[in-house]
Amino acid sequence: MAKPHIWHRYIGVTVSLFVIILSATGLFLNFSDTLKLNKTHTSSSWLLDHYNIGNFNVSSFQTNKHLISQASNFVYLNGRYALNLNESLVGALNLNEYILLATQTSLVVIDRDGQIIDEIGEFTGLPENPLGISITEDGHPVIRGINTYWRGSNELSAWQPLKGPHPKWVAPTETPNNINTLIQQHARSNEISYERVLLDLHSGRLLGGWGQNIMSVVAILLVILAVTGIVIWLRRKSG
Repeated sequence: MAKPHIWHRYIGVTVSLFVIILSATGLFLNFSDTLKLNKTHTSSSWLLDHYNIGNFNVSSFQTNKHLISQASNFVYLNGRYALNLNESLVGALNLNEYILLATQTSLVVIDRDGQIIDEIGEFTGLPENPLGISITEDGHPVIRGINTYWRGSNELSAWQPLKGPHPKWVAPTETPNNINTLIQQHARSNEISYERVLLDLHSGRLLGGWGQNIMSVVAILLVILAVTGIVIWLRRKSG
């Protein structure tokens, strides 16, 4: 049977790489907030493919000045990231010098830089959740409810049932390939943070079930390493 110091040596060499990985990832995770690892995302194609982050469904609406697109929770103006929205868009149009976005629960007014100017919802005067959006010939926004069409004031502060002909509702449009490419690159590269990658590397989850089993074996080997180290020390002390 091999002597304890032989086992100690072999086990030490075997687990040394994993100890370095555990120590380095643990150190970075300890300073995650300082390094802003939870707010910094990886754009590595290999990692994104490994996490099964594929292409997103992109919906777009063409106004007379801008192409408004949405992928995941990201909203884009002409392919440029503008803001995050948790609700899906049902339409968009230009209203005076601003852009009016209609989501499933609210109307969001933004400027050309994507800054939110105002948001109108159930508790701030919106009569119904929008199913669609349009604009009258005289520049008043119109939303489509379940049973009623509502005509709003220019300030979006008052709504009345629409009288007269129904407007042409804003419909989704095809996203140009060059815009879609830009959106996919941005959306994919904002899904996985470096903190998530380090956590998965630290625990072994980055390699799936095999990785977690390997880390479990490494933990056992570390216990054996400690035990053999104590045995070697006691023998030398007694000798």
